[in-house]
Amino acid sequence: MTPAKDENARSRRTRLPPAERRAQLLRCALSVFAERGLARAVHADVATAADVAVSTVFLYFPTREKLVDAVLTEVERFYIELAEQVHAIDAPAIEVIREHARRFRASIESHPDHALIWMNWAARPRSPDWGRYLELTERLVAIHRRTIQRGLDDGTVPPHVEPDAAARILIGYAQFTAQLKLSAFDDARTSALGTTLVMAVLGAGAEAA
Repeated sequence: MTPAKDENARSRRTRLPPAERRAQLLRCALSVFAERGLARAVHADVATAADVAVSTVFLYFPTREKLVDAVLTEVERFYIELAEQVHAIDAPAIEVIREHARRFRASIESHPDHALIWMNWAARPRSPDWGRYLELTERLVAIHRRTIQRGLDDGTVPPHVEPDAAARILIGYAQFTAQLKLSAFDDARTSALGTTLVMAVLGAGAEAA
């Protein structure tokens, strides 16, 4: 029996506290939505993955809208926290951007479900959740823009760099990075592409991004 199945079996036999049960169901929902997509995954899929009754999933997520909301909230939390933690580092702006690129690539390996959902979300411009995706993008752009502006202010970023445009290019490249990593593209080559992008966008020599 795999570790995941072991956990599910123990969860089924044990009455978990509500917070733990919800966390377990959310983990399973992330896996299911990553595999089936935001448009197709339903409560029954989560129940199967968690090895619980469908009614249990409905108890914590009464509608499909609330289930989707919980999944997207977790994806938002993950990427915003990652960005805020990195951009709080006391280091030159360009080094912060490089470090974010490194940690983002690592996160695709450690949290592939988050990356798959984020990419699927980005590919649904006519969905009811598209505005929310754009809001997440703007928050990430703002975090990058502040760091780039700090570099402009202290002279570590060349004065010709336009912070908003540079921030948007970097966020766009994150989607491309996720595609490469999830396609098993060699990490060294992905890093080299990141270095080239940072040099082009921020006008600076760089160690591997």
